[in-house]
Amino acid sequence: MSHPVTQRVLPIVLLLALAAAPAARRAQAQATGTPTFFAPTRGFGSTEAGVSVSGGGSSDVIGVEARYGFSLNRSDVALRGGYVDGGSAGSGSFVAGVEVRLPVIGHDRDFPLDGAFIFGVGHHFADGGGETLVPLGLTLGRRIRVDDDALQITPYVQPTVVFQSDAVFGFGLGLDVHIQGIPEIRLNWAEGDLDGFSASLFWGR
Repeated sequence: MSHPVTQRVLPIVLLLALAAAPAARRAQAQATGTPTFFAPTRGFGSTEAGVSVSGGGSSDVIGVEARYGFSLNRSDVALRGGYVDGGSAGSGSFVAGVEVRLPVIGHDRDFPLDGAFIFGVGHHFADGGGETLVPLGLTLGRRIRVDDDALQITPYVQPTVVFQSDAVFGFGLGLDVHIQGIPEIRLNWAEGDLDGFSASLFWGR
């Protein structure tokens, strides 16, 4: 018999994955359009601060963002802002956004993954008014703890729909690595318009 959590989650995953497939080449990623994603569980206690550098893969897009997160009961909120260079003259813009992680699934012996909804809003401040992005995603993964938590590794996937002038879709992969005594390292890859990647360092407490 299927577990109730599996029955609820699998249709969502399938719908997002199917939607992502035909449109992956034209999708963007999170609230500021850079290829950064979220693990299903937060890696900090009360607050964190970090910096992300992203590249556009086959394009010349480069982004640098500062990010700040804080807990809100079981959920948490991430504030972000920075600059994205579109790779051509006059294509750069300042970006800002806010995102929320809302845990909805806890792993158990019947379903091995944790899950959370990711939603937010962001804006590119460019001439002519810029563009507003509204992402909605489902992240699924599991934190692996090694050697009494001295090493923690979290692989995850995040299919995402982004509402712009129309709805577009993408698929994100992530790996968070926490080694005791140093900042947490977060690596992301994305299929979409940016066809990109990002690397981040975070300090939490």
